[in-house]
Amino acid sequence: MQHAVRKYALLGWPVGHSVSPPMQEAAFRAAGIPAAYTLRPVPPERLSAEIHSLCTQGFDGWNITVPHKQRIIPFLDEVDPEARAAGSVNTVVNRDGRLIGCSTDGCGMAAAVRESFGLNVKDSAVVFLGAGGAARAVSIYFARHGAKRIWIFNRTLERACALAEDIARCAPGVRAEGAALDARDRQKVALAEADLLIQATSLGLHDGDPAPMPPEFLRPGLAVVEMIYRPTQFLRDAARAGCRTADGRGMLLHQGAESFRIWTGRPAPIEAMRHALDQALTQ
Repeated sequence: MQHAVRKYALLGWPVGHSVSPPMQEAAFRAAGIPAAYTLRPVPPERLSAEIHSLCTQGFDGWNITVPHKQRIIPFLDEVDPEARAAGSVNTVVNRDGRLIGCSTDGCGMAAAVRESFGLNVKDSAVVFLGAGGAARAVSIYFARHGAKRIWIFNRTLERACALAEDIARCAPGVRAEGAALDARDRQKVALAEADLLIQATSLGLHDGDPAPMPPEFLRPGLAVVEMIYRPTQFLRDAARAGCRTADGRGMLLHQGAESFRIWTGRPAPIEAMRHALDQALTQ
């Protein structure tokens, strides 16, 4: 008997650059689940109509990327505690017409850091460069899971301080501080104490971008993660400074694996996903 093909998608604007389809379709194949994962470019004004369309067409779930991670929340029937705390949803599961929103960014980064560096979130001190959506989801997850100290450096000081205040509100035991991205004295102090640096600005996407912070501030042994999926100049500078480094593909892999688990109720076939992801990123 032939099983119905399950339907999943990624909603965003734009989404054409995404490597999630080959990664998720490799997971479904490895698990023996007949399923398709497609890209759905959705401008913000079409989000409500698109969600209605997905439900009408019988989609079992979908991922959400920028600029919809916050905008989708009012259309959901339920939002899990992690996503509610972060104010961000990147995974939706459709359970018999009931839409449940989750956030897998934080647990994805935690798994990537554990895999790359053997570093656990609990009791860690973490510096974030950037205060955008991904930094917000990950920093609040880290705070809720036992990080002891978090610094947020951002080009807009007000946004850094607002995120630090939200972190402290979500996890009152965590010391959180916001500062401007060019606050060099504060960066030196933070990096002297930090176990982990997460580069979450867009600097490095384009050749010739300035460094998000002076590479000479980096110390040997510091774990440095770049959220961009390929090695950047900053990551190369960090490696030269003796840091342990990883690009953003580990987070992408593990947040996708958690989405797969949420949709199917099964552990994700990580190695099949990793292989497909690496292939997609080298094409």
